[in-house]
Amino acid sequence: MLSERYWGSYIAFVASGTALSVLRAPFGDLGCFHCWTTEATYVASDLDLLLRATRIERRIDADAVARHLAWPEVRSGETCIENLKELRGGDRLTIAGDRSSEDTVWSPGIFAAQERQIGDALEGQHRLRDAVRLAVGGRAADHERVLLLLSGGFDSSLVAACLHKAGAAFDCLNLLACDRESDEQDYAIATAAAVDASLRVERLIPADVDVAISGAAHQPYPVHRAFTQAQDRHAHAAMTAMGATAVFDGGGGDNVFFGTRSVSMLADCLHAGGFDLRFREATLALAGLAQLSAPLLALRAIGRAWLRGAATRQPLQTPFLDRDIRRRIGASPDHPWFRPPKGILPGRAAHLALIVAAQSMTEALNPGAPFTLISPLASQPVVEAALRIPSWCWLGHGRDRAAARAAFERDLPDAIVRRRSKGTPAAFVAQVFETNRVVIRDMLLGGWLAEQRLINALAVERALAREGPPRDLGFGPLMSLVDAEAWARAQLRH
Repeated sequence: MLSERYWGSYIAFVASGTALSVLRAPFGDLGCFHCWTTEATYVASDLDLLLRATRIERRIDADAVARHLAWPEVRSGETCIENLKELRGGDRLTIAGDRSSEDTVWSPGIFAAQERQIGDALEGQHRLRDAVRLAVGGRAADHERVLLLLSGGFDSSLVAACLHKAGAAFDCLNLLACDRESDEQDYAIATAAAVDASLRVERLIPADVDVAISGAAHQPYPVHRAFTQAQDRHAHAAMTAMGATAVFDGGGGDNVFFGTRSVSMLADCLHAGGFDLRFREATLALAGLAQLSAPLLALRAIGRAWLRGAATRQPLQTPFLDRDIRRRIGASPDHPWFRPPKGILPGRAAHLALIVAAQSMTEALNPGAPFTLISPLASQPVVEAALRIPSWCWLGHGRDRAAARAAFERDLPDAIVRRRSKGTPAAFVAQVFETNRVVIRDMLLGGWLAEQRLINALAVERALAREGPPRDLGFGPLMSLVDAEAWARAQLRH
């Protein structure tokens, strides 16, 4: 099987007798859209090319847009364009005469199974280190020079260390927002010095963001977030100045390295060995991270281990969907990785749910973007290695992603390995929201989403009417609506 011997970014066409199979690489960032006409089955990586070739009208599927707003990190094979589907990574489309079918040939659940777990912590770390180095070095080998978006966090710093180990030519770009919490410049400086790379520092400003423009206009779903326009502008300028041909980042690291604070990890430990030393150490580590008492976490772990099924819950990501739409789209997203194999432990199932989001991020890249973006941590070899590490091994010494930190502690500055904080773009997004409040109001209350009755216009209006700068993260779902509205308007203009 191709997926057992090869990894990367490919679409394979395999002929067998009178049948033709199309296989998309697991976590491959080369798109694969397909549709049927009375004449043939069409497959392409470019949406505009596919629609021109098939002469299919570009009609928006309103319910699919609602599902995307409800669960934006889940790729189900459905797109938001009628009569157009997407082949997910690891899936196969088989065409035989006038019939076609889809099946899955690669699934992360295989590597999360109990019999595939690596019991020895050092062996797990060695395999993870080898896989990450393979992924980063392999993707960098196609480029004479790359630009790394170096936030100063652990994941992007890890990519920097692996680029250095691979002998790749690269430069780094660090972006500053308007608040102290997102300022990771000192960490980025430390990492750049450790890997002997140049570092360029730029500041994000709201004026570089036009909320009415969709960066996903050439995609069949609204996956682009408006605030990243500012990041893209600086990245493109830096690439041009430095002669780079691709941009790397640490995207997906939180998901692949199980960077969550869930009692499901402790539940797995209970299933594996009961109330042993491993459980005690893991509970203390999670207590330090979550700032909760260890006895309380132990009680919750007991409930998670034996009083609930392994499958994880996927709540709605927006409070602004219309009530009728919520009834139509159902209560949970459709993705096979949310249906874990029989006998899988709760923590393993939670890790698989995070991998779904990593898949979404990697496989929904925009071919119309001004540069190639590569997230090597969200790749097949790294995912396969990470899922074989027991859940509780990702906790240690009051830090998350402990197995990855231990695997690369000799390659990174001590400040990076041991840091607990993590910068976020939330303050910059809030600034963009506040700067564009009037434009956003007009877009959402007088736009396509409201016309289709996908959103509760009264709830949106109330949220926008709150005076003063945002005091919480409630602006996040509103900005997701703005991204969807901008995308829909772009489709209607075609």
